[in-house]
Amino acid sequence: MNTLLADGWHGGPGPWILLMPLIWIGAIVLVRRIFFRGRGGAPWFAAGGPRAGWQGGPGRPGRPQGWADTRQGPAPSPLETLNRRYADGEIDEFEYRQRLDVLNGEDSTPQP
Repeated sequence: MNTLLADGWHGGPGPWILLMPLIWIGAIVLVRRIFFRGRGGAPWFAAGGPRAGWQGGPGRPGRPQGWADTRQGPAPSPLETLNRRYADGEIDEFEYRQRLDVLNGEDSTPQP
């Protein structure tokens, strides 16, 4: 009877026993990367699906600037762009009036 109990494990699992925790850690990391990738902890199905892309921009913490949503509205008209540039202080009133006249089709160049 002692012989059967002594030889039951055939030397034990050896160093391979250390591999099983690494496999479990890898599986958990893989599942977290698939379902919780870059969305501030929200799962992919609560954040617009797996192909939603990064929703970057101001007001979205943890996201780099420039990784904006691919669903964008129509491009602003030239008049809207001119008004925005004037409101932001990029151009002065004189340049604003000149460009506004060009957009309206009026000739604002001084005549000699």
